[in-house]
Amino acid sequence: MSKTERIWNMVSMFVFVLLLIALGFLMETRDTGIGNISIFDLLVISIATYRMIRLMVYDRIFKLVRDISRSFEGTGIGDSLRAIITCPWCAGVWISLFNAAIFLLVPYGDLFIYIMAIAGVATFLQLGANILGIVAEEKQIDLKDKREKTGFQKPL
Repeated sequence: MSKTERIWNMVSMFVFVLLLIALGFLMETRDTGIGNISIFDLLVISIATYRMIRLMVYDRIFKLVRDISRSFEGTGIGDSLRAIITCPWCAGVWISLFNAAIFLLVPYGDLFIYIMAIAGVATFLQLGANILGIVAEEKQIDLKDKREKTGFQKPL
């Protein structure tokens, strides 16, 4: 990591802290305390954050943004921004801040968060179905191999 990249990483950390403080002040002026978030809301925001991380870091829809960020490789700010949008842990911190702000401050922002959470649950279901399909296919192949080795024929 170059000295310039380290400086830009510090700048982005400073910007994050400033945005966090600004969110706190906005919450204070709107009388929206963190205590108003229920465990269910926290779960929904977390699932929405998971889905948005997948969107930004892995999914095709943000590929252009990730590709453009590669063109700034070697510049301090470019490397720092690229890390934010290509690293799931880095993106997660920023997206969490964004989602909390949307949920707490934007009228009907909870609708956006719920839609992302529904997409996140659907992703879990799709991944689970894929895993089940792979396991079932492997078991079928194993059974077929065992039948071929033992000479067992399927009854008509």
